[in-house]
Amino acid sequence: MKRQLLICSLAFVFFSCQKDNFTITNLNGGKITVLGHAGMGIGNTYPMNSYESILKCLNTGAQGSEMDVQLTKDSVLVAYHSRDLSDNTNLSGIVHAFTWAELKSAYYTSTPYLRYSILSLDELFSNIENLHDYVFTFDCKLFTQENATTYKKTYINSIAKIIDRYDLADNVYLESQDTDFLLRLKQKNQSFKLFIYPSSYDNGLSKALDLGLYGITISTDDITKEQVEEAHRNNLHIALWNTHSKRRNKEAVDKSPDFIQTDRVAHLVKMLE
Repeated sequence: MKRQLLICSLAFVFFSCQKDNFTITNLNGGKITVLGHAGMGIGNTYPMNSYESILKCLNTGAQGSEMDVQLTKDSVLVAYHSRDLSDNTNLSGIVHAFTWAELKSAYYTSTPYLRYSILSLDELFSNIENLHDYVFTFDCKLFTQENATTYKKTYINSIAKIIDRYDLADNVYLESQDTDFLLRLKQKNQSFKLFIYPSSYDNGLSKALDLGLYGITISTDDITKEQVEEAHRNNLHIALWNTHSKRRNKEAVDKSPDFIQTDRVAHLVKMLE
């Protein structure tokens, strides 16, 4: 009986330790770039887009991080997701209504007794060692009450300046739902790596091809493996998000995308080792 139990135990350990074998065919040489979803993702102790969350993501082994980027009143780029600051900070209103000096007093209210601040991209990039070992995706959030054309021009100039300041031309991907914004980005710099963030795959494919973009960012729920292959045939990179469990990480990997923006960073890093 003991011998049978020992055999069963050894078999369990053996099979549980077996790694998944994936055949990955993509535009990234068969490798998937692991990006944290705004750092360590949804449900982590650290607030999304905070310095602590992004740094932990990098230290966990990800190749980089996606982050939500907004523009302050005085043209500083900051990492913040929601339209209104009242959603999860002590302030109220849109980011663009505040100067960076005013936003420095903001802190996330999702973590009682601990104060995590809103992060500027300057603060982030100036404090990451070996910065050029990582890649970053800016999910550009366009929230303003001012003239949209002027706002977009200022926003794009701020993106160009920070990429130049830290020499990140090869390390930054830019995504947006706004095709006019993407077109303006392309006109600013043809070498920008631009992703459309569409309402559906078919819509994204059409717009990406029309605009000559680098790729499509889409929920893993809204694209099939066959559609990923179609995008690759059209030389479009695919970034998947909405992978908030181990199962969804695996399902996303099975589709052979080029990037995965995951909420389960440690699991995906280990799975792809």
